[in-house]
Amino acid sequence: MLEPTMAELARSAVAVATSASLATVDIDGRPIVAPVPVVDDGSGQPITVLSNLTTHTERARRDSRAAMSVADRLLVQGQLVPVPGLQQLELQPRFVKHHPHLTQQVESLDFSWFRLMVERVRWTDLDDNEHWLRPEDLFGAEPDPLANLSPADVGDIAERLDDDLLLMMRSLGGRWLARSATLETVDRYGIVAMVDEPGRRSRARVPFPERLNEPGEMHAALAALVQAAHSTPNGDGEGPNPERDREERRREALRLQASEFLSSTPAEMGFSPVGAVEEQLGRG
Repeated sequence: MLEPTMAELARSAVAVATSASLATVDIDGRPIVAPVPVVDDGSGQPITVLSNLTTHTERARRDSRAAMSVADRLLVQGQLVPVPGLQQLELQPRFVKHHPHLTQQVESLDFSWFRLMVERVRWTDLDDNEHWLRPEDLFGAEPDPLANLSPADVGDIAERLDDDLLLMMRSLGGRWLARSATLETVDRYGIVAMVDEPGRRSRARVPFPERLNEPGEMHAALAALVQAAHSTPNGDGEGPNPERDREERRREALRLQASEFLSSTPAEMGFSPVGAVEEQLGRG
């Protein structure tokens, strides 16, 4: 099953980030952390613009070692270095697009442009497991076209899917006993939901028929999943169900036992095997 790699997730986080927590090294060697505006430079390395009056700028010029926390799950470490003037002009439209309130500041000589030259990358997954990546993995990955989806967007998708989400988790995600499902994310490869089953609660992924290359392809892909969920082999939208099949086999075995018992038991004994089976099935 196709799903995003850690590098793709990290690259997508940088691509859509507009803010980050920047850590620079104080004169006594301790890290000092503060929020800063950022934008992707197009390769996966964050760009920030800082006032020359901030202590971050002073510390960066004294010791370029720095780190950024992006979207809570991505940590990038490296060297905070000045951006050359010509590159500033090239990056200015992108920065202003995401930070229009800083239009005057980015043109002022009182502010300095910095790029975090990434040397180490750590991605923390949804289960809080940490994964260290190579910088070249980050630079070589392609951002997800759906990375801009906000929690409100995901909530709107979940509302539109309604009961079809649970149906998809059962018939297409293999969670036959699912009682409920909550949509968590939608990416270019499919949808992920938190699924509640008897005795466990875990995530399940249902892949799209094809990898998405544009945001506009999402609605057609979701519609295809809904149609597939309603077109399962059983025709009832539930798909193969091992638990249900076991129950049917149990009931059939009881009926067969009743039939054999009936053929070998004299009627005058006053025993009704049919009634006994019905009672047993009722208990099941």
